[in-house]
Amino acid sequence: MNRWNLARFVGSGLRPQSLALCIAAALSSPDSVDASAVQPFPRGNVQVVTTCADDGPGSLRAAVAAAVSGDTVDLSGLACSQISLVSGAIAIAQGSDSQPLFALQLTGPGHNALTIDGGYADRVFDHAAGDAAALTISGLTIAHGFTDGDGGCIRASGSVGLADVSVIECTADSAANRSAAGGAPAASLGATTVRGGGLYAHGSVTLDDSLFDADKVHADGGQAFGAAIYSRGDLVLIASTISGSYARSESAEAYGGGVFVGDRTGQVQATLSASDSRLTGNAAYSACTACPVRGGGAWVYGSATFAQSQLNGNSTFSNAQYGSGGGLYFRASFGGAPVSATLTDTDVSSNSADSDGGGIGAGGDLHLSRSTVSGNSANKDGGGIGQFGGNLDIADSTLTGNIALGRGGGIFLFGYGSAATSNSTISGNIAILNGGGIANTYGSVSLANSTLAFNSANGRGGGIYFRYPDYPLELQSTIVAGNQVGGLPDDIWSPGLDISGANNLVQAADDGVGLPLDTLTADPLLQPLADNGGPTYTHALGDGSPAIDAGNDAAGLDFDQRGTGFARVSGARADIGAFELQSAPLDLIFADGFDL
Repeated sequence: MNRWNLARFVGSGLRPQSLALCIAAALSSPDSVDASAVQPFPRGNVQVVTTCADDGPGSLRAAVAAAVSGDTVDLSGLACSQISLVSGAIAIAQGSDSQPLFALQLTGPGHNALTIDGGYADRVFDHAAGDAAALTISGLTIAHGFTDGDGGCIRASGSVGLADVSVIECTADSAANRSAAGGAPAASLGATTVRGGGLYAHGSVTLDDSLFDADKVHADGGQAFGAAIYSRGDLVLIASTISGSYARSESAEAYGGGVFVGDRTGQVQATLSASDSRLTGNAAYSACTACPVRGGGAWVYGSATFAQSQLNGNSTFSNAQYGSGGGLYFRASFGGAPVSATLTDTDVSSNSADSDGGGIGAGGDLHLSRSTVSGNSANKDGGGIGQFGGNLDIADSTLTGNIALGRGGGIFLFGYGSAATSNSTISGNIAILNGGGIANTYGSVSLANSTLAFNSANGRGGGIYFRYPDYPLELQSTIVAGNQVGGLPDDIWSPGLDISGANNLVQAADDGVGLPLDTLTADPLLQPLADNGGPTYTHALGDGSPAIDAGNDAAGLDFDQRGTGFARVSGARADIGAFELQSAPLDLIFADGFDL
């Protein structure tokens, strides 16, 4: 398995206890399947697999057929490296006691030691024991499954937990393409939606130290959802990777190049929780001339949280350029409860959308903390972030190198919400039209102790663009400098805009923009964007900068953008901008607080 190095492990060995807790937590979610009938996983019998034959005594197929709910099927003692299925999927439905196989655990020797291979003839596992069922798999690679419906390698009527599992090169495709994948012809799907190239679960899904790679979902006449994973209930990713997967529709919507969470058709909201995980190199595409494509890395019909994670190199595109949310797209169901996404210590980079929201398309509140949004692109608006609903809050973070061919190289605000930053840097972003750093339509914007510099546009507002001057812009102890339009200085544009706040440095506001009376206009002598300590890049202040000791700490911040070890006020007063010049030299080896 040559791509397993994509997954970043924490700890070693299997962690069945933590996995069980995650599954229990996911099942208890009010937006997932009804868990009232789910009983604690009983300690049943162990069915031992002794041969790598597809069928017959001692085979995996025979062991599953002999099991009852609560049993474990143990494959860890096999000497072979692959079981090739030639008789179709392993059906997990009714136990040998004629009762449903609600709970079954499959245990292998490790993902790199044993592969269950579907040979592109059928799914690998099909768990059909009702909504309350739970399938747990550990220590296996599951590969080359194929289906004309949902779940290319695994289809589950209930919930699924995977630990130390790889699910690779699995496909949910239309009948017209089955022969190309190596299988026999089957009936056409017509306009059927196809979901879950690697895994389809009607309940929740938990991944621990696991990998989904190069999975695909393809719909000829309907929608394509979740190339790697379709989880109708909550999805939990722990130290796991979703990579190189592709959702494609020929005539309808395509959502979730990596994962799809929730139920768009049934208006069911669910949550995505990712820690120490990666969604990288996934894509969603539609050949339709008027159909939306959303969430190259992840589409979430609900709320999402990312911690110590990465959304890299994902994309959304279509023949009609309706792709949004290259890395992540989330929104609420129609009439559903408000949703949000929170990204902490997370990198969102090199994602693309051929419409809006190259990095993130936000249909609810978006919160960034100690995170970086860099090198993303949109063919229309919002190279880094497209905020289409709710409020945006950015703290201790950096947005840099994002590009929009329309408005808002760093951030595009569309809607009546608010956007606020504190201790953050917006630098080096580009908009071909307006608002190199920020483009705002109808919302309010507040920047505190932040640096917005060296952004550019070809239209108006190299740094900040307000379409209408009637909406509020507040600056507190913030630098807006070095931004350009067509190579000329241009920091803020919207004639008639009156800016509130104090202790700012704005080099070149357009005529008609009203600045607070105490605003400085001299060159802040910013140093290049660099690693000056802390989790994100910052612009240091050069010797003699007029921003030194000229700001305020009205926000009551303890530290500057770099966090622990970098006091927000070091000297007579706070410095203007996201970076505080420290009065005493710091030992940068320990400045990020890691030793604490």
